[in-house]
Amino acid sequence: MKLTKYILGAAVAAFGFMATSCVGDLDVEPTDPNTATSPTSKEDLEGLFASVFYDLYTDQGLSLSDGGRGVFTRTHFCLNEITADELFISDQWQDPGYKVLNFNTWTDANEWIYAAFSRENHLAKLASVFISELHQYGGAYFTDDEIKQMDAEARVLRGYAYYQNIDCFGRGPWIDENSVTGATPPTYDRKQLFEAVVADLKAHVDNLLPAAQQVYSRINRETGYMLLAKLYLNAEVYTGTPMWAECAEALKNVVNTGITLAPTYKYLFCGSNEKYVGNGEIIWGLPEKQNYIETWGGTRAIVSSSILPPDSPDSPLAREIFALNYPGDGWAGLRVRPELSKALNGDPRRLFYEGSYQEDIPTLAGVKENSCGYMLTKFRYTTESDYDRTAALAEWDRVHALNEGVPEDSKDRTPYPKPDKVGDASDIALPVFRLADAYLMLAECQMRGVECNGYYYFNEVRKRVGLPAIASPSANDILRERQCELYAEGFRRSDLIRFGKYSGSTYLWSWKGGQYTGQGIDPMYEVFPIPYQYVGTVGQNPGY
Repeated sequence: MKLTKYILGAAVAAFGFMATSCVGDLDVEPTDPNTATSPTSKEDLEGLFASVFYDLYTDQGLSLSDGGRGVFTRTHFCLNEITADELFISDQWQDPGYKVLNFNTWTDANEWIYAAFSRENHLAKLASVFISELHQYGGAYFTDDEIKQMDAEARVLRGYAYYQNIDCFGRGPWIDENSVTGATPPTYDRKQLFEAVVADLKAHVDNLLPAAQQVYSRINRETGYMLLAKLYLNAEVYTGTPMWAECAEALKNVVNTGITLAPTYKYLFCGSNEKYVGNGEIIWGLPEKQNYIETWGGTRAIVSSSILPPDSPDSPLAREIFALNYPGDGWAGLRVRPELSKALNGDPRRLFYEGSYQEDIPTLAGVKENSCGYMLTKFRYTTESDYDRTAALAEWDRVHALNEGVPEDSKDRTPYPKPDKVGDASDIALPVFRLADAYLMLAECQMRGVECNGYYYFNEVRKRVGLPAIASPSANDILRERQCELYAEGFRRSDLIRFGKYSGSTYLWSWKGGQYTGQGIDPMYEVFPIPYQYVGTVGQNPGY
């Protein structure tokens, strides 16, 4: 069964079987008596299965200030990137909630925080309902092996939701397939959530198919071990007890399976990157495909948010947008912080458009070509075979030359070539876990005293982009390498916390704490507040 066969039609239809809106509702079963609560066919169960995946793509069930703001991937991108030293949202966007993320001054009334917490619990709930239904009804339609595989995939999806909850919030409701209908789930603290998720994953991860045998877009065994490794990597932050040896052991089940790094870094983030998903460097990626799997989150949001409107149709910026194969003017909100730009100086992985923008950001305002913050171009709609758009740009330049010296109101822009892409929906799969990240995690494990050949893997990542080896990388080397390799992939906030550089004033970045030059922030900001809508059920984190 290919997930993509179901993810639009069956998954949307199947939402009726799943739990109702997560807003103020942590029950496991829907309360509407007119809503079907049990499947009656194989297709029903397949649709339920697909709808668990689909929950990563949709904002269904949340009422927010703008469409798309409640998509799982988009909310967590904002919480993990905009709140750190890589990216920011300009004042061009006056949508509620962004500025305080830029400034690390959020409260429990923040819309992005509310959406992230809601989506985590909703996904955990959907997965738990599916697991329960699968074991109750699946024997009539699936073999024992198929049931084990689907069960394990749903557990990884649930574990991923809880991993984000553990990392971002540190407390939440524990919902599983044994939760009692109508009862309020127990609230688990960070350690309890960690232990429950790790135990569940360990018990079922080997029921997953290896990547070499799994179909595109479904969960493979390497993904399960990568999720376990992510939990172990941050175990000291989450529980107070480091688990570096366990992290390295889990990663062996990823790096020893024959998966290899892609030859070229930049192609991992372009419009044909699905070739690297699953049995390739992108261990788990969320497919996006125009007219098939579309979302207002994922890579569409990253690309469109990054595109700034050109001053004129034949300006250098207009040329750059054409080079990216982007078919519009973009949303004009997401920018690069100077700390990320400086970290990537001289690094082949530096994928920005500088134009006439300022690197520093003394003000967050403006979208003109001399405003602040470079444009992120790591994710782009071009395909690998036409990544540099050589022939198309040559034609664009030829037409541009015909207009040079012609008065503005007399220029003929009709012959300018148009992007091949039609519509701003993305074809770029969103990388969730990559092999390069596993390699860098192993380096961190070796730095913490584990015998795991991690420094060799660290230098394999550098070798790929032509950088010299570092024989014995320091903590700063590893943290910097993680930033240069993984920027805009949703790990920076967590990395800074693990290395002791997020709160306090040991490390400052622009606008940290709401000041242009940066200022220290309280350790309470290492977790987000429980949204006020849930405090009555879940409680609140210290300091909020």
